[in-house]
Amino acid sequence: MIDLHIHILPGIDDGAQSWDDAVEMAEMAAESGVDTVAATVHSNLPGKPDPREAALYLKQLKEFRKILEEEKISLTVLPGMEIFAGEEFLKRLQKGQLLSLNQTRYVLMEFPMDVPAAEIYRVLFETTEAGYLPVLAHPERYFCVQKVPAHVYEWYQMGIVIQINKGSILGRFGKKVQRTADSLLRHKIVTVAASDAHSPYIRTPDMVELKEVLRENYGESVRQRLLTENPRRILRGEKTLRTNPVPYDYS
Repeated sequence: MIDLHIHILPGIDDGAQSWDDAVEMAEMAAESGVDTVAATVHSNLPGKPDPREAALYLKQLKEFRKILEEEKISLTVLPGMEIFAGEEFLKRLQKGQLLSLNQTRYVLMEFPMDVPAAEIYRVLFETTEAGYLPVLAHPERYFCVQKVPAHVYEWYQMGIVIQINKGSILGRFGKKVQRTADSLLRHKIVTVAASDAHSPYIRTPDMVELKEVLRENYGESVRQRLLTENPRRILRGEKTLRTNPVPYDYS
């Protein structure tokens, strides 16, 4: 399996708080069957524009890889950021101050939970027009999607990569989020599932339960596509596997 969204590098965001946390998260991920992660960190946060973000991140990534090698933990860690889609993020991305997923055109993007749907449409369009391939992080948690899941159907039709969280599928963010995640899965408009892990204690990188739930409720082919095949294709900069989505019927 591949975990495309995990906050495992310490000292940068609200994810791992120490190297011990990071190592424990790596061990947990590997033991649950994950062989590769994109070490995504929160970046471009409001009020915190820092041109050194990428440089600090790459320094921590290099150190983490060294530690994993010393500890003999078999986990490939690739670069990436969860970029807050605020003002100037495209310019910062183009300047190399922010990082795409493994140096591809795929960009993991997040919005405020209360973002209007119109703002997501606008930013996704601008991002694709700039030549990037948006990976929309956890749309099931956005209030506008919980009200109108059909927005995600339209974004999927635009070619946007839809990434949902382990915790959403398992009900860790409440019933409303879980119902929304289930709706997106049943309408076949999810491209990738990831842990969005932040620690070895809460919101962990253990993927065993997610793997089993996806297989039991949605089928083995869905599990394989969401946890292995599409994440691998994204990290290689290749086209993702897409299914024929089921439209929402509000008649």
